Amino acid sequence: MKDYYKILGVSENADNKQIHSAFKELAKKHHPDRGGDAEKFKEINEAYDTLKNEEKRNEYETLRKFGNVGSGGNFHFRSGNMGDMFGDEMFEEFFSGFGLNPRTGTRTRRRRPSTNQSVKIGITVSIKEVINKIERTISVNLPSGKQEIINVSIPAGCQNGASFKYKGLGDNSDPGVQRGDLILVVNVLDSDGYTRKGNDLYTEKTIDCFEAIRGCEIKLRLLDENVVRVKVPAGTQPGTYLNVQGRGMPVHDALNIRGNILVKINVLIPQLSAQELKKIKDL
Repeated sequence: MKDYYKILGVSENADNKQIHSAFKELAKKHHPDRGGDAEKFKEINEAYDTLKNEEKRNEYETLRKFGNVGSGGNFHFRSGNMGDMFGDEMFEEFFSGFGLNPRTGTRTRRRRPSTNQSVKIGITVSIKEVINKIERTISVNLPSGKQEIINVSIPAGCQNGASFKYKGLGDNSDPGVQRGDLILVVNVLDSDGYTRKGNDLYTEKTIDCFEAIRGCEIKLRLLDENVVRVKVPAGTQPGTYLNVQGRGMPVHDALNIRGNILVKINVLIPQLSAQELKKIKDL
């Protein structure tokens, strides 16, 4: 079993503040977008996700103390049964057809579900919207026929296809058992001339051949409506990508880490008159 305390470099008595502080430092150091190791970063996240939650931490502590009990050199014997004589698969198939338990021969009863079913719904947003955290009020049609108004929250930088569980907000058809969960699936669309790949954004800008030769500066409007100036070096070739660092999608909102923007430069060659072509040849 992994030692989550050792991974985060904290003592077993560390409080949430100490755990969060340790995670923050390690996440900055090992984040893949900053040249860190992806597996190490995943391990750090796993440790933090467990230790920051009281319930998960208690379960983890219990497993650490008692998880390996009985795994020593004990031998377990299984008494013979009819399944050994006829073959397990055929034996189970024969008895289960009569509603009988294949091991005991007694009649089995269908168990009542312990919870109502989960309800899955989808929501569509744009990459421009998920630059920031989104709060939405949505209407949900439940299998019971009822309709509920629910407030949902989508974190900044949410990836396309991400799903979020809202416990106890699903189906409530059977009042005798626990209510099901609501599963929200987020569809994130490209927008405003930007295409998303992971946490990076891709866009294109066109300049003329003279600007490409001399070098120039272009204005780039970001998804948050801010405008940045991007320098195009002299001699830039068609299809060159310019990297605008730290202006892409949010990766970890709390740590203020973002992806990059990659601008593809298209070079336009204008149609020139014979006289203009002659001038160029004379240069």
